[in-house]
Amino acid sequence: MPDPATRFTEAPGDALFPSLKPDARVLLVRLRSMGDVLLLTSPLHALKREFPGFRVSVLVDAPFAACFDGNTDVNEVLTTAGGKAWTIRTLLGRRFDAIINLHGGPTSLAYSLAARGARVGTTDCQFPRLYHRLVPREDGRRHTVENTMRLFRRLGVETDPAPPLYYAPQVDAAAWVRQHVTGEDYAVIHPGSRMSTKRWASENFAAIGRQLAGSGLKPVVTAGPGEEGVAAETARRLPASSVVLGLTIPKLAELIRRARLYVGNDSGPMHLAAAVGTPTVAVWGSSDSIRWHPWMVEHRVVQNPYDCNPCPGYRCLVADTPLCIESVTVDQVSAAVDAILPDDAG
Repeated sequence: MPDPATRFTEAPGDALFPSLKPDARVLLVRLRSMGDVLLLTSPLHALKREFPGFRVSVLVDAPFAACFDGNTDVNEVLTTAGGKAWTIRTLLGRRFDAIINLHGGPTSLAYSLAARGARVGTTDCQFPRLYHRLVPREDGRRHTVENTMRLFRRLGVETDPAPPLYYAPQVDAAAWVRQHVTGEDYAVIHPGSRMSTKRWASENFAAIGRQLAGSGLKPVVTAGPGEEGVAAETARRLPASSVVLGLTIPKLAELIRRARLYVGNDSGPMHLAAAVGTPTVAVWGSSDSIRWHPWMVEHRVVQNPYDCNPCPGYRCLVADTPLCIESVTVDQVSAAVDAILPDDAG
């Protein structure tokens, strides 16, 4: 069990990163969603800018490993591709100078325990006595990027403010996009989201698509795995659109990078749009727009206030259907599109 005396304090001389050797090996554990992984690219860039010799490994769930394709801030991407036991076996015997658990649950702790090195967590992590250093949990009503940056600052990063998200240009994927989406300016519409409480109706997205078409932008409808039906329903109501399905993360990124505008729900691709710098209109339902809005990109969030917001979002807790996302009107989103659309569109 870690010695409590080694736990992190806020004394300036006790910051972790400056105390490590210049070529220290650092493991960042960030599981779950595409958005969570992309939001790490900002603090990660700040870390590497100040400590360029650090050899940084990231452990992420396998579907989102491509979020770091071409990212020179990362020296190694580890994944959970083979399941929990396989991942633990992969980490056994690996030595890191610091293991920073940015997730805090039991699975990420198991992975942190498998590798060798000083484990760093926040004060609200489960089983806190199994960490060597504990950093105070930051205010949850700040953006997730800001909270992670504050953690990194307590560990010795001095950058302020946090940089934008980053997704490296993908040459082959960009060539594929140029070949398959040609000849017109376009806007990407992504009507899917994992939770129904975050999913605006397909007919509403179709109405926005008609507005975009009237502005001279071809609507291009995309979908993630399992969202093909939502995309098809949107496109059925929007004859002027193209539907592009089955995209890898690099191809989706380059499709969005070339777009004049991105319109979608609170979802991973929304953060991908921020990472490639495309102006974004985000339709918002159950989650916390303060913590999760598009980071450092021109954007508009369309959300109506409810006393029960934010909530976990797995189901509506106050009604039979999710009132928060259903209350957002086409007129509201249309006004947001007009406000953010480039002046020379159309």
